[in-house]
Amino acid sequence: MIGNIKLYVCAIVLLLVGASCSRTKSYADYVNEENSAINSYLKKENVVVVNTVPTGDDEWLSEDGRPIYFKDSYGMYYHQIKKGSGTMQPQTGYTAYVRYVGSDLFGKTYYSCTSQNSADPASFTLSSRSGSVYGVGFQNSVRLMRSGGCCRVIIPFAVGNGYNMTLSGLTSSDMGDYRPMVYDIWLVNVE
Repeated sequence: MIGNIKLYVCAIVLLLVGASCSRTKSYADYVNEENSAINSYLKKENVVVVNTVPTGDDEWLSEDGRPIYFKDSYGMYYHQIKKGSGTMQPQTGYTAYVRYVGSDLFGKTYYSCTSQNSADPASFTLSSRSGSVYGVGFQNSVRLMRSGGCCRVIIPFAVGNGYNMTLSGLTSSDMGDYRPMVYDIWLVNVE
């Protein structure tokens, strides 16, 4: 009986040691997985990626009709569906009124502020720093629009999800894992 207990205890210790030695993912691992997922999405959607902001008020399309996405220095991919008719370009300190739907790369909706869900659009003040509920990628997307405009953006986790201060003073995301998001954004007004 004592021999069985010792064997049982040894087995538990070995399981605990083995579990503690398992490799956890690094931030670089998550970034690599995210880049791979975004690249697969872009390929599936058959888009053209450019590094210079296209011009024009209509939807950005290539000569063969494929969507054109502008990739910025943060790794965000922006596609203008409609520029909008307003003359004011949103800048730091301005208040933006938006409607949006935020989904993962597979189409599962996580955030939604549409006329079906809310009588009033969401509003926020454009910031020059991260830390806002609306991350850098979301805010940079709105800066490219005019009132009445619409866009679709692919935003990597690091610049897409706002960060909140925890009680310990550290920052944490409102999402439990690294997930790039696809947003459809409508800029209702800016002031």
